Amino acid sequence: MKKIESANEFLKKNMNLFECPVCHCEFRKIEKNSLQCTNDHSFDLSKKGTIYFLLKGSKNEYNREMLEARYNIAQAGLFNPLLEAVYSHIEHKTVGSLLDVGCGEGSQLDYLTQLGLSGNNIGFDISKDAIQLAAGNFTSAFFCVADLAQSPFATRKYDTILNIFSPSNYEEFERLLKKDGLIIKVVPENNYLIELRKLFYHDQKEKQTYSNQLVIEKFKEHFLEIETRRISYSFSLTKENFLDLMMMTPLSWGASEEAKQYATDHPLAKITVDVRLLIGKNKS
Repeated sequence: MKKIESANEFLKKNMNLFECPVCHCEFRKIEKNSLQCTNDHSFDLSKKGTIYFLLKGSKNEYNREMLEARYNIAQAGLFNPLLEAVYSHIEHKTVGSLLDVGCGEGSQLDYLTQLGLSGNNIGFDISKDAIQLAAGNFTSAFFCVADLAQSPFATRKYDTILNIFSPSNYEEFERLLKKDGLIIKVVPENNYLIELRKLFYHDQKEKQTYSNQLVIEKFKEHFLEIETRRISYSFSLTKENFLDLMMMTPLSWGASEEAKQYATDHPLAKITVDVRLLIGKNKS
């Protein structure tokens, strides 16, 4: 079955998971690969089986080269232990509906399906390049281009929301989650990619440290906290892995060209992944 046909079937079965981002009415039908709401706003499936839900153009700093580097390092296994921990906390592993917020190029959601995640899994990102890569590489989920600020997702339909290294909109998450629905948020801890931070900012001590305390406090304001869990491990790097890591991380955005060249000339043999899992339930 072609990807557009598979996506068409997914939408027919799961139209209730979406709502029109223009008028917030329900979608009523799919006609010739076009999803249409009750007010006749329509959104077309691409050949790769994705839908572009954005109402206006968006800018983000993740270009295709960065996304491809992220795909490469993810396939090498950098995030696998983290994702295995995430998977252990998902309550509805084989049934229910899951939304991966800011899914990037789709690697994290695909690995979770390899671990056994099934059900209705949707990944979205504001980056069209990211979703094109996701749909081009994976068939494990339905991928779409969307913005949390103008959400195309229906109220109280999701059992699980994943928010891994991506921006949050807690009011929107509360709207989307079912009663007692689960949110799993992943944020960096102070030693996350610490070796690379020291390479990039060896002369700027203030940029070698990181605190997520404000993020954690904000999370606890909105959700009934079930657990916070710290995940730390070391990952061995090849030269190619290191170059992909440099390319994909936002840490490079503030580094000088001299610092990036120094890092390239002194590749790391290992990197530390140090994150905090925040697991909460919808209060309302």
